[in-house]
Amino acid sequence: MIPALFTSIIVLSAFLLFQIQPILSKEQLPLFGGGASVWSASLFFYQSFLLCGYLYAHYMSRIKVKTQIWLHLILMAIATALTFSQVDKSTLTMLPPTWSVLINLLTQVGPIFIILSATSILMQHWYSAIFHKSVPYHWYGWSNLGSLVALLSFPFIFEVYLDLTMQKQIWITALASLVIMVFMLSVLLFKHKSQMPDRKTSTNSTNFNDKRILCIVLAACSSMSLISTTQMINVNIPPMPLTWIIPLVIYLLTFIAAFWLPAPKQSFYTLAALIFAVFAGVMMYFLGGQFSAIEQLSMYCLIQLICCFVCHRTLKSIAPASQSMTSFYLCIAVGSVIGSLLCSIIAPIIFNQLLEYPITLFLVIFIHLPSLKKATTTKSLQFIYALTLAVTVCGFKLLNQAYTKLDIASERNFYGYISVKDVPLNTAIERRLIDGTTIHGTEVLEGHPNNQNSYYHAQTGVAKTLNALQSNGPLNIGIIGLGAGTLSKYAKHQDKLTFYELNPAVHHMAQRYFSYLRSSRADLEVKIGDGRQLIADEVAKLFPAQDAIIIDAFSSDVIPTHLLTEEAMTIYWQRMKRNGVLLMHISNNHIDLMPILLSHSQQFDKTLLLFEHLNNNPAQLSSKWAVLTSNERIIALLSNRATTVGTEDHNMLTWTDEKHSLLPLIML
Repeated sequence: MIPALFTSIIVLSAFLLFQIQPILSKEQLPLFGGGASVWSASLFFYQSFLLCGYLYAHYMSRIKVKTQIWLHLILMAIATALTFSQVDKSTLTMLPPTWSVLINLLTQVGPIFIILSATSILMQHWYSAIFHKSVPYHWYGWSNLGSLVALLSFPFIFEVYLDLTMQKQIWITALASLVIMVFMLSVLLFKHKSQMPDRKTSTNSTNFNDKRILCIVLAACSSMSLISTTQMINVNIPPMPLTWIIPLVIYLLTFIAAFWLPAPKQSFYTLAALIFAVFAGVMMYFLGGQFSAIEQLSMYCLIQLICCFVCHRTLKSIAPASQSMTSFYLCIAVGSVIGSLLCSIIAPIIFNQLLEYPITLFLVIFIHLPSLKKATTTKSLQFIYALTLAVTVCGFKLLNQAYTKLDIASERNFYGYISVKDVPLNTAIERRLIDGTTIHGTEVLEGHPNNQNSYYHAQTGVAKTLNALQSNGPLNIGIIGLGAGTLSKYAKHQDKLTFYELNPAVHHMAQRYFSYLRSSRADLEVKIGDGRQLIADEVAKLFPAQDAIIIDAFSSDVIPTHLLTEEAMTIYWQRMKRNGVLLMHISNNHIDLMPILLSHSQQFDKTLLLFEHLNNNPAQLSSKWAVLTSNERIIALLSNRATTVGTEDHNMLTWTDEKHSLLPLIML
């Protein structure tokens, strides 16, 4: 019974440890505008506190086993009582986004995360110390299996069928069950107290000391591969728990495989796989946006799988005996935190591009070259591999120079990577504002400067709707998402436009490198912050009602789900006049939002009109705009130019703040 209880505790603690990560990360998305960096910052927190848990387990293992058991049980009970404490949201808004994410997570799950992180290691240590067995490293595989089940169950079961409140209630109930199981184990172990060592157990082993640095570096590389892959995926695919979880699942699967399977010697096949990963990674870095969502996910995950598996297999090959078990896990945790720190905190400061992704690829193969050189005794093979690697590195440098040579400016921050490019188009030169790989506004500098362009030219749904609205006098309009400020060109002298922009870098680029804001005849105001929250504040302060709200808040092809829930729609209608018009830019390569909008049209008794404009002109991009309104005059003016969408055309899907999932909307 005791071994089964050990295994159950290890699996359940790992399940809880990884189940809470997507729950709280998703809960935080609305606070920070739905940005992908919420997950990167969250990963840094989780890995940092995983390190704290491993430190706790390492130093706990130095005291008597009997004392360890009592102390861990007491601390677990205290941490459980402190779980899900809340921090004042007004405090979070005053801090930089990364610090706000970290403080919120610290307040809610900091203590229990440390305890859960240590539990698996302590179980292995207790079993080895009391029953005088060798280190059960296969339990590390069971631990990762529990983590894997937690991650996979979230996007396919918990997120789809349960709201956030219910998810947290189930989690805290399972945590209470874990405390009871640890108490039961403690009672059973004290029946074997005669077998418990009376002295402190040794945690030192000289045969591992010279391998600590390699262990840390390998763990850092696999952590960097995890985070940089997640960032690359979320450049073009909406950040959601599924796109966060898949790379983490790959990370855990490679750990499971590495620690369960026999560790063969490095071979030239390993080097060939790494060369392929580097070459494919470089190609995806520049051309990933040209592929479908499934193709991108498949390629990025295959590349990550190769890198992580090679690193984790090497880790298993240097795993020490029982005396240094906690030191081994501690080195893995230290390396993971270093990798997370480099990708999540340092890289956005020192790089204007996502250069940490190719750097990680090159670093992984560089670390393994010495051992792989021994495995490939044939000189010709060594030469071919070295030449291939050199060509790939040089190719990356040349491609990156070509990719950035048109850049006028670029900036990277918590919310993404923004660049301004001057692109030659036949006889014209077009300036583009690009978020990730998606164009967010253009301006023709030479050739045809009066032409409306990109998603906002005269034939688009937004242009036609604004013209229809202006036929009835001056307008007061709110616009979530600034872009290059192109929409301000449609405003007339007495109109008032209020832009709500999350990313301050976008505002800086629009003001400095585009003329739309400077040349507009309207009364313009740009507010920095989350659009939904800013509009809610205006509703509370009884600002004059607006005639229309335009939602164009995509970051790359990202969907900020908190802007599309039932509660968000209620705020928008409260902010507008009774006959107001809601316009939404829904051009997206991977997500079909029509089921959500159709549900809102039924819920709020509005007519849903759809404008689809296809264009092969590179200066006038194809676009899809949706209009929700009960304004009969506007409906009559637009009905012959747009398609009226009803329940017979699409299925409906209701989103609320508590329950929403992008999974049913993904276009494969």
